[in-house]
Amino acid sequence: MQELLSKLIEMDERARALREEAEREKAKSEKNVDKLRRHIYDDYIERAKDRVEKNFAVDRKMVQDELKTYRETIDTLKAEMENKYENEGDGWVDEIVARVLS
Repeated sequence: MQELLSKLIEMDERARALREEAEREKAKSEKNVDKLRRHIYDDYIERAKDRVEKNFAVDRKMVQDELKTYRETIDTLKAEMENKYENEGDGWVDEIVARVLS
């Protein structure tokens, strides 16, 4: 009887030790999962920031090209208007004055 009781106590102690070890492993695994989750999140955010910076650079270049084209168009139109005014400006002034006075 004493021997049976000793075996039961021994088995109980072993079961408790196994349970404690399992709990420690579970806590360790949870820490590892949390660390891995943070690593994945940080990696994702870093790649997203890189992607945004690249897209921003491409968009900035595109806008600068469009602005350059727009300014060239404006400069061309301005030069044409100045040329027309230089050639026909006196006639325009005379016509405006004539219309106002008549």
